[in-house]
Formats: sequence, structure tokens, C-alpha cells
Amino acid sequence: MKKEKITVNDIAEYLGVSRNTVSKALNGQYVPARTRDKVLNAAIELGYKSYRTIASERIGSHRRIVLLSSKMLTTITYFIHILRSIESAVLDEDNIELLQFTATKNNFFDRFLDFLNENNVSGIICIELFQPTWISKLITLGYPIVFFDFPFSNSIYDGNFDVVLPESFNAVREFCIELVNKQKCKSFGFVGDYTHCMSFYERYLGMREACFLCGLKVKPEHSVIENDAFPYGNAERLAEIIKKMPSLPDCFVAANDTIAVSILSALESLKKTVPADVLVMGFDNLSESKKCNPPLTTFSVDKSLIGKKILSVLLDRVIDPGQRSQFIYLQSKPIIRQTT
Repeated sequence: MKKEKITVNDIAEYLGVSRNTVSKALNGQYVPARTRDKVLNAAIELGYKSYRTIASERIGSHRRIVLLSSKMLTTITYFIHILRSIESAVLDEDNIELLQFTATKNNFFDRFLDFLNENNVSGIICIELFQPTWISKLITLGYPIVFFDFPFSNSIYDGNFDVVLPESFNAVREFCIELVNKQKCKSFGFVGDYTHCMSFYERYLGMREACFLCGLKVKPEHSVIENDAFPYGNAERLAEIIKKMPSLPDCFVAANDTIAVSILSALESLKKTVPADVLVMGFDNLSESKKCNPPLTTFSVDKSLIGKKILSVLLDRVIDPGQRSQFIYLQSKPIIRQTT
């Protein structure tokens, strides 16, 4: 005998999935395309409410997502894994097309507006896009947007967007405190432009907070905080600045692994030994961090998870553009090697 009223639990039991998964699919929240289609088809088959009409409209929708960046991401080691993950997540969806647009200084915004209109874009993923004026203009367009990381700015942005980024503040703070307690570190220096992006700023704050909690003074002369124009990847230029320091800190906290590897080369040219003379820590767990001499202590975040999360957050916002903006942090874990 057919049941008079079908419930979410009935569909979940029928498919052998969780009630939460069914609820998300029926309410337009993000689940993988294959799972969504199974749930909607089951809802139709079992006679759940009036889902025959609603489901057919959702299954038939096609969305174009554009990945916007100011850099050629395929040439940057850190982003290759994230791009592959986004592309893989897109392939799991039957109704999503991924486009790419690289921003340049010359008439970028006008060209991008034409691109959006010509391609009927549903949402935007922004990676390595930190120019505040560009961010303001993009947000005012009203498109659903997900940023991977965000610019360091005193401005408050209000709009149809979310931010996904690696957790940096707590990770760096706790590890620096551990270095103070276990290795008797008494001084820290930061290397990198902390105004480059929010993640860099939070790593800098994490270091400073650790010093504050441990009763240590942060000495400006122990840090190299030049603007982005400074060639942090040039070990010779870094060595020139480090050589002029009245003393070395007990530990250099680098904004990322690329800068940390450059610090190691600079210290080697100055006949300084790591970790005997000074400790060094990076961030991102790039392949270079394992190969350098000595192997670099760093922090790892699941780059595959980043890509999947970016897409899922964007699709949720496409479905529900009125929701409040979120800053979503993905856990970072210390990878302890020979530089600390």
C-alpha cells in the first residue's frame, strides 16, 4: 500500500544516504551533481510533494563559472593542485562549465564586463586578486563571488561574496609559543609584505600574538617587511638586509615557503647555519620545502580540499545569493622538519 505522505527520512532510507544529504538536495543547497539527481529522481518517483516540476527545472539548469586571476596560475606551484581540484569538482557536475579570465592592468574591468555578458556567467571564483579597487568594482556587480584569500584592507565590503582561506593566525601563534617553551626562542622576525593579503597579515599577527602572550618584545630590526615590489625571491637582496641587522632573531617567520627558501639561501651566503644560528619556518608545504637544505618546517593545508570547498561555496551562493558573506577557514597543520 502506497504511503500517503512521503518524508525526507523515507527518501534517505530509500537511497541509503543521510537525511542531511537529502535535505540539502531538496532545498537547493550544494551536493555533488550525481547525488542531487538521485535524490530529486527519488523524490519524483516516491511522490514527495510537487517535486516533479521543481526537480526538472533544477536538473536542466546550466551554469558557467569563471575563474578570475591577475596571474598565470598554472606557472605557480601552489595553485596547480588547487586548480586541478576545482577542475575535478567541475567534472563531477553535469551542468557546470568552467571558464578562465586573466586580469591585466589595461582596461581590465571593461573587458571583463564584456566577457561576463557574452558568456552569461553565473558566478566568479577569484584567485590571487588583491587589488582593493578591483575588489570593490567586482562586488558591486552583484554576481555570486568566492575569493580564495582576500586583500588586506581597512575597508568593509558588503555584497554577494564569500572568502575561503587557510587558517594562519592560530597555526602560527601556537607553533611560535611552542618554540618559546620548548626551544627557548626569545625573539622572532617576520619576512614578507604582510599587507599583500589577509593570510600574510594573519601569519604576521600570529607571530606578534605569540610574542605578546609570552612576554616578548617584537623588534622591528629583526623583520624584513618591504612592499611587494621588493624581490623576496632574490637571496642576494635578502642577504644584504639581513647582514645589516644588529643581531639575528632566534626565528624567522616567513610569509610563505618561497620566501623561506630564499631566507635559507641568504643565510647560507652569510655563513649562518640553520637551525644552529637561527630557526626558519615557512607556510604552504610546497614541494620545494622538502627539497631545500635543510628541509623546511612549514604548514600544510589540504589543497585538494581547498578547490572542492571553493566550488561548493560558490554553488551554494549561486542558489542562495541573499545569504550573509562568510569567511571560511580550512585547518593548517605544522610539518616539522630540520629548520626548527
